[in-house]
Amino acid sequence: MDTSKNQSGLKNEKATGRRSFIRKMGTVMTTGVVVSAMPAVAKPGKPNDISSETMIGELSERIAILEAEKSIAGIYQNYESLLNDGNYAQIPELFARDGECVYNGGVFRGRDNGLDRLYNIRFRNGLTGKKLDLTPDCQDRQSIDMSKDHLSALAVFPYAMQAGSPMVADGVLVKMARLHGGGINKWIETGMCELSLTRKSREDAWVIKRLEYRTESGSIPASTLTKVFPADPEGPDELVYSPVQVVLVIGFSLGLFYNTCLLLLDQISFML
Repeated sequence: MDTSKNQSGLKNEKATGRRSFIRKMGTVMTTGVVVSAMPAVAKPGKPNDISSETMIGELSERIAILEAEKSIAGIYQNYESLLNDGNYAQIPELFARDGECVYNGGVFRGRDNGLDRLYNIRFRNGLTGKKLDLTPDCQDRQSIDMSKDHLSALAVFPYAMQAGSPMVADGVLVKMARLHGGGINKWIETGMCELSLTRKSREDAWVIKRLEYRTESGSIPASTLTKVFPADPEGPDELVYSPVQVVLVIGFSLGLFYNTCLLLLDQISFML
């Protein structure tokens, strides 16, 4: 009897030990699963800090670029508005003191000299600058490229404007037209207006360093400038010709030569 009791007690102790071991293992396994399932918490450190600083820097840079582009577009819109309204005297103030404008084969230099002659004399006398509507395809050709230091930029804007120049003839009809605000040969120019802009710091306002009209078409071919200042009181400081203007001049010269030859042949045939 004692032997069976001892054996039974041993069996109970073993069973109890196994159940205790299983419960402990289950607890350990469950704890491991829970720990492994918990999301990892990022510890503050240099890598994350650098990434945040980089993102903030890139965002600030992008905002600065957008603000600069908006400011540059605003300068050109102001330029167009002044031309359209005939406020020629205010236009040179948009340029740097040594700024220049290239128009119709001539370079007008200096805010108080060449630019003043161009806008306050030549453009004013021809009522040049009346803004015209652009076609939808031209409006997509606008572009602004800025330097890495944000101190210089190159902008291109499509333009369409009315241009003009006073009639050279001094006939009675021309004089009467001048009395009534007329006597001006007018035409339409379209093309691209290219601006080089600069500023001393990011906090300073943009000024135009160089503005160039690249005429692509016109209702009436404009006569290219042929004299510089002071030979021409309204003339540029230097003459330059674009490839398109060179072709037009050569074509005009050849056409004039051809017509002259035809006239001479007609006279010769008449004499014979």
